[in-house]
Amino acid sequence: MESKTLRSGLRFIHRQLDSPVVYVGIAIGVGTRHEKRGEYGLAHFTEHMLFKGTTSRSSKDIIMELEDVGGELNAYTGKEETILYALCPKAYAERALRLMADIVQNSVFAPHELEKEQTVVIDEIHSYEDSPSELIWDEFEDIVFKGHALGHAILGTEKTVSSFTQKKEQRFFEEHYKASNMAVFSQGDIDVKAFEALIEECFSHAPEATPQRRTYEPPRLEESPRQITRRRDTSQRHVIIGASAYSMHDKRRLGLSLLVNILGGPGMSSRLNMSLREESGYAYNVDCVYTAYSDTGLVAINFGCGKQHVQDAIALTHQELKRITEEQLSEEELEQAKRQLKGQLTVASDGHENYFLSLGKAYLHFDKVEPLDVTMQRIDALQAHDLAEIAREIFPSERMYTLIYT
Repeated sequence: MESKTLRSGLRFIHRQLDSPVVYVGIAIGVGTRHEKRGEYGLAHFTEHMLFKGTTSRSSKDIIMELEDVGGELNAYTGKEETILYALCPKAYAERALRLMADIVQNSVFAPHELEKEQTVVIDEIHSYEDSPSELIWDEFEDIVFKGHALGHAILGTEKTVSSFTQKKEQRFFEEHYKASNMAVFSQGDIDVKAFEALIEECFSHAPEATPQRRTYEPPRLEESPRQITRRRDTSQRHVIIGASAYSMHDKRRLGLSLLVNILGGPGMSSRLNMSLREESGYAYNVDCVYTAYSDTGLVAINFGCGKQHVQDAIALTHQELKRITEEQLSEEELEQAKRQLKGQLTVASDGHENYFLSLGKAYLHFDKVEPLDVTMQRIDALQAHDLAEIAREIFPSERMYTLIYT
């Protein structure tokens, strides 16, 4: 991989890949945690408005620029970043970059487009509210991170979205959409030096600056009830059990990822899947996920089950948590878990789009991308006693919050 920081503070990284398709993205260091009270949902709404026109392109121009050659333009908003990305035949890499550079520098937020998009996003919020398996995650984060910016929903609320104005949009855009707060990332078969020169040209009006480094104080979390039950009109009961965890910069992050994979990773052989599905038949699907942020993290177990099985399924989950905190992995279990995780990462690295997006996010937050072979070496270096210590810190039942939709 090749990387460089340009005079504007804009960073650039490229992964050379023999492919007829090129991927180009711009990662912006702004997400929902950077919103002020009363403007929740503004980061996501701004991402929507990026497609609605610039000083030189209409919304239709933006749509057709890449679709005309069979390409795609997409975006998503997270808690700490906004990602704009495109894929297209490699002959049109320049077209993709020029389009996105225009969007992140020259969006205009026309009032008539803003009003239309408010209706669209409010409909999106209503649709989300009709999906308890998704809504429960937002509410759970609000419980764990109560009183903190990480807790509120990415979409915002109907009230906040309705309050957005062109002036508010423009202020947010100018504050956060700076070259020094961005990273361009690409993947494919291109002339890297020529592409780097093109980036310099596209951002030539950006002032000279150093890359913006955000710093965060770890959240001082307010106490919430440890178990909350919500009445929802659902045919199935939805449950999340979890707690705060390590940040993305914590060296123990990889060890926790391995433990999460053992508990409820994508494989059917995970402990929770074997216990809650294969042996008891309580749940069709169960997952354990770990999300790391700059200054904290979240580990959570999620499943859906019939009303008659809720308490039994929760009890079994806590049994597995107790087991992983009290019983150190045997050498055989540890080696099998390492082998599985390394294999999953190898398979994932072959999914070009997903790998490309993870590359962009990693570069934005870490200023580097760890090679896969280095990650493999770090997995091999994990010891059973280190994992036992992590488990005792993260997974005690008394740390866990539980949210139930009935």
